[in-house]
Amino acid sequence: MFKHLKTYITLLLIGLTSMAVAGQKPLITVQTSTLSNGLKVMIIPNGIAPVVSIGVVYNVGTADDPLDQVGLSHFLEHMMFKGTKEVPGALFNKLILQHGGKNNALTEFDFTLYYTTISLEYLDFILKLEADRMRNLTFTRDEVLSEMGVVLEERRMRLDNNPFGMAYELYLRAFHSHHPYGVHPIGYPHHIKKYTFDSVRAHYDTWYRPNNATLIIVGKVTMETAKPIIEKYFSSIKSTPIPARIRPQNPPREGATQTITQYNKRNSLVMIRYAYDAPNFNSDLGKKHYHALKVLAHVLGGTNTTDFYYQMVERRKLAIDVSCDYHGDAIDPQEFSIEVTAPPHADIPLLKEEVKNFITSIVKNGTSEDSLNRAKNDLIAKLAYLKDGTESLLYILAEYTAKGFTIDDINAWAKHINNVTMNDVKEAATLVLGVSPAVTMEVYPEKKDAKAA
Repeated sequence: MFKHLKTYITLLLIGLTSMAVAGQKPLITVQTSTLSNGLKVMIIPNGIAPVVSIGVVYNVGTADDPLDQVGLSHFLEHMMFKGTKEVPGALFNKLILQHGGKNNALTEFDFTLYYTTISLEYLDFILKLEADRMRNLTFTRDEVLSEMGVVLEERRMRLDNNPFGMAYELYLRAFHSHHPYGVHPIGYPHHIKKYTFDSVRAHYDTWYRPNNATLIIVGKVTMETAKPIIEKYFSSIKSTPIPARIRPQNPPREGATQTITQYNKRNSLVMIRYAYDAPNFNSDLGKKHYHALKVLAHVLGGTNTTDFYYQMVERRKLAIDVSCDYHGDAIDPQEFSIEVTAPPHADIPLLKEEVKNFITSIVKNGTSEDSLNRAKNDLIAKLAYLKDGTESLLYILAEYTAKGFTIDDINAWAKHINNVTMNDVKEAATLVLGVSPAVTMEVYPEKKDAKAA
């Protein structure tokens, strides 16, 4: 559900850090420190307004959940708003609203983030609240049972009642046959129904420790002014050993492609997705091809001005939209995917043939110099106004540092994007798109013409 937010922030990050290419100071200047109990602290001074965004990142996500209770990290995210002895029940949210702030949380495969944006004068207040719930949750057995119903309803809303929901879950399972990325972060109903008070509490006690967390503050503040407050509330929280993050990897595919086909009476469009294995940034291959793959993804589906969009949507009128995603930021490898959406009356065999031809051409010839420059310039031009606020900077730092990026990696992105050559894109395309897709997903309306296609 954060797809568009993440895409927007990635573009902003690449674009804004491009200022470093011109020899200016890095846009993201981070002040760092570590408390004696292992809590990492990162502060980005941003004095544009007297507000702060405060985030606590825990290095645990869906990929770290027990195999029989996938989604437990997401469920614990819900329970983190159930209160402590000092701030009972729903008072946590009420207090933030009463002080003019806003707060939320999100759970992904690799991390969990809690964040609040509020006036600078309440920094001390929010830090006290976050330190309190880091170790002092008091949720009850009845609250666990009650929240299971809430999460089951959330699942129905986000997946079960989504025309593409079932196909997407089948797609995840097919692509990540052995890896825990193969189950959506909310889990399946049989996972959710197995949560217990003891399992939720054990998950909390195991992972929610200062030495497994990073406190991030973005706003009109510095380490010098904030650290005494941080020390006051967090330094007394004890650290404990954190278990290794055990993640089974997917076996080699040996050139096989799995095809998922679904006819859904609730769906009115045709959607076809081709998913390829791709290296992540933290791998050796990723270090070499990551930035070129970012550019390649933008060449294929970054905007509605790409050659691929023009060919499929405007010129041939075979599709109504095309997109491309490269999920190379995760801790473990994910996919490079190309997705085409078409009306139900489209010539599907011809559509598939044209997509195949375009991919083959990219692998064989690379892209044009004009397309390459447009993609790079577009990535860099998405500067927008990152420094006008605090939440985007907070999210960038939370997500990418939780996934193994350093501050230097983040600040060097634009330089690497600028340095991507035609040959780099061709090599990356050959590596990823030069083989059969790992998974092909096709979703059709439940109509005779679609079945015939």
